Amino acid sequence: MKFLQTNNTWTAITYNRHSAEDKQENSVPIQKEHHDKFATKFGGKIISHLSDQGVSGLTANRPGFQSLMNDWILNPNAPHFDYILVYDVSRWGRFQNQNEAAYYEHLCEQHGKKVLYTSKPFPKEEQEITDSIIMPMERWMAAQYSRQLSGKVWYGCMKISKDGYSAGGTACYGMTRLLLDENKKPIRELKKGEHKQISNQRVTFAPLNDNTTQTVKDIFDLFVNKWRTTEDISDILNEKGIPSAHGGKWNVGKLNRILGNEVYTGTRLYNKTSGKLKQKKVKNPRDEWVIAPNAFPSIIDNETFWKAQERLFWTIPSRWRRGIMMIRKAQKFVESEIKGLLVKNGFDEDDADQRIKKFPLAYSINSYFGNPDKKTTVFVIEEEKRNYDKIIAVSIALDKKEPIENVFLIPTTEFNQCNFCLFSELDSPYKNYIIQPEKVYENIISFVDLMKKYERK
Repeated sequence: MKFLQTNNTWTAITYNRHSAEDKQENSVPIQKEHHDKFATKFGGKIISHLSDQGVSGLTANRPGFQSLMNDWILNPNAPHFDYILVYDVSRWGRFQNQNEAAYYEHLCEQHGKKVLYTSKPFPKEEQEITDSIIMPMERWMAAQYSRQLSGKVWYGCMKISKDGYSAGGTACYGMTRLLLDENKKPIRELKKGEHKQISNQRVTFAPLNDNTTQTVKDIFDLFVNKWRTTEDISDILNEKGIPSAHGGKWNVGKLNRILGNEVYTGTRLYNKTSGKLKQKKVKNPRDEWVIAPNAFPSIIDNETFWKAQERLFWTIPSRWRRGIMMIRKAQKFVESEIKGLLVKNGFDEDDADQRIKKFPLAYSINSYFGNPDKKTTVFVIEEEKRNYDKIIAVSIALDKKEPIENVFLIPTTEFNQCNFCLFSELDSPYKNYIIQPEKVYENIISFVDLMKKYERK
């Protein structure tokens, strides 16, 4: 498409966007006023204004932008016009993929329309080369602004959460959001959708102390102390006519969410998931969470909560299946490393595979057994592995990206008649048997040498 000369009469529609994080000088009325002056100065006529107010420009999924494309660009019955007036590249969108911004501009040109950025002078044909060089940089800068802003917001939320305050979100069942003044003194409860008005105020959570709070206590009591199943508990609550969080009937899924919610212990949790800049949300391992214990009054004590987690692990198939999956992942890695050492030390691959099956290895999922401050590990061995003096034991963490947490060297005399050994990180065996990372290979090689010794015999 050729640029029209400024002495020709032309028509245009405008696209205006202002998001919550933008400054006031980027407001929609100011953008419209600027477009009107631009059209008047260069002999144009605006026939329609399209706008997105308070909408992020990270994606094309905006009502005004979609109307621009569907009702005006792609619609063959739309009134004739020549240009789309946009204040600058950032108003068109802060697409994280620059090609996406270029794609929509190209789509307009394919249908005989040109995007003009009115913060610049009316373009001329001889400027096309310069624009082709500068435009990608401006698109990158528009995207970079969102990335930088997202980072600042994220770090701000992390800081607030570390201090035990809410960085957004709603209160869970049985709890409410409480507004605090600049001295962190309670002001009042916040209604749903209501936010603080002053920057140095803070928001925290607190028990509602109503029927819903009592229901949470009853659920934990029935599950932990009376050993009722979640199916039983849902039947009990439904028979009593107690509504769930959103007014419906209780079911196993809703109860599992209640029983697994650490917030009820007065703990502030943040960064459990990541999904910055409209990206797909992913679950983060626990060691990446912000965890602020005793941030607000609890409904459930720690001991009761962690007893519930222990029981939930075995009652929810997806949890213990994940445990099995993590053990297999760790086992595959460890045995691959050991096989490499065996081959390097003179065993052929087939023989190494057979030796690994007899290698003195044990695996365990770390557990808390009702005490979040006392990590407990249980290792179980086969009877034939008692032929060794010691066992290489690998502990698995379910809440970390890398499953292997610690490696121990445990004397077989520590295993009882049922062939299992239990100790916690507070016990002396934990400190005595744990192998420092730099010593793991050294200990494995000693077992390899032992195998070679047996082979010679």
